[in-house]
Amino acid sequence: MRKFKKIIFILLIGFFEPIDVKENNLVFHGAYAFETFKGQKVVAVYVSIFNNSDEVFKVNSISTDISSKAEIHDVLIENDIVKMKKVKNLVINANDQVYMQPGGMHIMLMNLNKELEDGSFFFLNFSFDNKTSKKVKVMVLNKKMKENFIN
Repeated sequence: MRKFKKIIFILLIGFFEPIDVKENNLVFHGAYAFETFKGQKVVAVYVSIFNNSDEVFKVNSISTDISSKAEIHDVLIENDIVKMKKVKNLVINANDQVYMQPGGMHIMLMNLNKELEDGSFFFLNFSFDNKTSKKVKVMVLNKKMKENFIN
């Protein structure tokens, strides 16, 4: 019972924490990747981005300590062939959303330096043209869940 009360107290503190409106103009929600197998060198990351401001944000770069390269890709179908195309400039318009999901736009991490295990997490660092940055926590999900995300 004591542990339960501690957990409730911690959750309540989190809910009543002051919100800095400027800090929350650009919200990243639900970032995830699927676990990898030994020797796998690439993984896709998915996230929803909400711009709750009148400002336009342009992503300059994405970095992480688990890979040497991170790029935004979009999936295109040309002549019944599925292709990935690098997105050079991701712009998140004022009061708009960007949804990265399986079968569509995603972040591709290349040259992974570690295996990603179910239940673990890592961080992505987004840098924007207005000289700001955002650190985003990415949860690693069991690869068996992948079938629930992809038709």
